[in-house]
Amino acid sequence: MNKNDDPDPDASHILSQLLIILILTLINAFFAASEMALISANKVKINILAEKKNRRAIAVQKLSMDQTNFLSTIQVGITLAGFFSSATAASSLSDDLGLWLNSLGLRYGSTIALISITIILSFFTLIFGELFPKKIALAFPEKVSMWVAGTITVIKIIFTPFVKFLSGTCNLLVKITGLNKHKQDEKISEEEIINVIETGVSDGTLDLQKQQMIESVLKFNDLTATDIMTPRVKTYMIDIEDNITQNLKEILDEKYTRIPVYEKTQDHIIGILNIKDLLEKLAMDLINKSNKSNINLRNLLREPLFLMEKIKINKAFQKMKDSQSQIAILLDEFGGVTGIITMEDIIEEVMGNIYDEYDDEVNVVKINENEYLVSGNIPIQEINKELDLEFDEDNENYDTLAGYIINTCDGIPKEKEKIDLNEQNITLIIEKASKKRIEKVKIMRETSKDIKED
Repeated sequence: MNKNDDPDPDASHILSQLLIILILTLINAFFAASEMALISANKVKINILAEKKNRRAIAVQKLSMDQTNFLSTIQVGITLAGFFSSATAASSLSDDLGLWLNSLGLRYGSTIALISITIILSFFTLIFGELFPKKIALAFPEKVSMWVAGTITVIKIIFTPFVKFLSGTCNLLVKITGLNKHKQDEKISEEEIINVIETGVSDGTLDLQKQQMIESVLKFNDLTATDIMTPRVKTYMIDIEDNITQNLKEILDEKYTRIPVYEKTQDHIIGILNIKDLLEKLAMDLINKSNKSNINLRNLLREPLFLMEKIKINKAFQKMKDSQSQIAILLDEFGGVTGIITMEDIIEEVMGNIYDEYDDEVNVVKINENEYLVSGNIPIQEINKELDLEFDEDNENYDTLAGYIINTCDGIPKEKEKIDLNEQNITLIIEKASKKRIEKVKIMRETSKDIKED
């Protein structure tokens, strides 16, 4: 068969070249999608799957641990695919197109053909070899990354000489420029975590209660025992010299499980009375028909745990946990008692208020959408968290809402007196107060169209 017997040699040649360019474009698309998927894949989801022995997830994990090498592998693949695609187009398609344009008598046919083929090839390579594959990878990063991980691992082994050369060069440049000193790939700040949480709440992934709990955990290490303590003046204590049987009714009426016991002064705490120990002793005396007045309170006391008032509550929690103490006595720098904290106080900082059947006073009572009745002794941090307010929690002049009001007004306001806080769009009304303390405060939010719509 001679050349003239071939039905259409030029057409078959062009089709074969187009097929080669299509294959190279698909290879380029594979590497582009792989790069985006492996970088964008959620590490937490991949780690969970890897813990369940998912082989593909394990492969993704291994690739992610060596990003420099797998990125070098991908770049080698993309570079080679692009190079061969360009070479094929330049050497074959543009030549054929140039000859055809020249046969039509068009000047600079070869140049026009080269430019045209380059533009067309660039367009298709960018769309089908880069942008669209990356869009797919971004839409399903975990699925795509697990689908390509095995193939990329094999290719990485094949390209090992090139990868080692590229990785070594890249690492050398990193050391020379000092970028390794500023590596933050594995770090995330509290602000970024809070932003992620707020995004989760806005798109419905998380509810508001979970947001408050997570933010409380993040702030946990910043709080001191002073921020959550029950002040000494509000702490129920008993004197070791008191007649326990005569004071038994008062002790039971207070409904406290653990009571600090002092000797001579309240700065000298000698132990903690657990009400269960007292009731057990009374029960045994009743069973044995002995005289209740023989109770020796000192024999019932448990050793108190003393902590400095400025201790961080995470450290206080650990010390209370290690000593199996549910209550701790807080001391100032001079050794004086300033108050107490309980394990319940610490847990409430994360979980929110915990009320039992003996809690008579609730710190915040909702009247309607814009009005709340609040206890004057509510801690500033708690009122901020409960009502999403912005009172200064670091001010040393006050720890409670009543303290804030007294500090602001230079004294205790009269009942029904109003305090406008324009910066927070709220008004405080003193509902109940005496000459010595503020007991109840009404908080009113300023109404607006947004509030009414909500």
